[in-house]
Amino acid sequence: MDRENQMRKIIIGDIHGCLEEVLTLLEEAEFDRNRDMVIQLGDMIDRGPDPCGVLEFFKAMKEKIGDRCVLLRGNHEEILMEAVKDRELMDLWGFNGGMKTVRSMKTRGMRPADWVSWLESETVLWYQDEEILCAHAGVESEHGPDNSPDVLLWDRNRLLENRYTGRLAIVGHTPLSAAAYMDGSGGEARALPENTVLSLPETGMICLDTGCVFGGRLTAMILSEGTFRLQSVKGPGSRRKTRIPEGDSGRHPGRVQPDEKVTFFPDCHICDIRRNVSLVFLTGYVKILS
Repeated sequence: MDRENQMRKIIIGDIHGCLEEVLTLLEEAEFDRNRDMVIQLGDMIDRGPDPCGVLEFFKAMKEKIGDRCVLLRGNHEEILMEAVKDRELMDLWGFNGGMKTVRSMKTRGMRPADWVSWLESETVLWYQDEEILCAHAGVESEHGPDNSPDVLLWDRNRLLENRYTGRLAIVGHTPLSAAAYMDGSGGEARALPENTVLSLPETGMICLDTGCVFGGRLTAMILSEGTFRLQSVKGPGSRRKTRIPEGDSGRHPGRVQPDEKVTFFPDCHICDIRRNVSLVFLTGYVKILS
């Protein structure tokens, strides 16, 4: 097959309403709607400037390219769907960034209820092929259907403990200071360099949530012929003014180098809200693994 005509997989981390960043990232990745596949890892909505715009963009993409657009359901999409069905959860959703989504929809004459049916039918809890397994939050089995919805939507333990050794899993959900690879050894996570072609691991876990809405970056993983490279754009309000040029190993403000510790993204508050589960806050620089 002609290399130029081969399909690439472009996997995008948590967006949280950052429409401009998605458009820029796909443009810089030279997304070709006639051949490329896009996998979005969930959390399209909440917190950011234009959640409804992000939903409309991916709805249009699915209509144009069909099964080559795979949308994972994140915990924030799940909260929206539950809050519409159970009004007692509306305040909790609003506290977790949902009011940004409500306002964004209102400017377009829409309500959250207008999106429930589409989210139920067009988002999935996992995606799997011969190379990778994708989920929003975590996996415990390398076989997608063997994982519980709670793990797929909410789990951080598998990533934090670095004990997963099955088929390569690619997740988001946990905002990190850099995209990171966990090899399943129980040791420290390894920050992955950008703009560098790397061999695709067969096992372990890669996290692509790099805190875009918290002032970090929106990261994509571009897979082709058993290799991958990472590409990112800065998020809204980011203090990171400099991108790392290809082949540049120098230090840049706000960017984690491959030999540094991977941390929870600084200055963000991670809040998991579920039925009958108390609020949990993880704040500041917390090492993933020590």
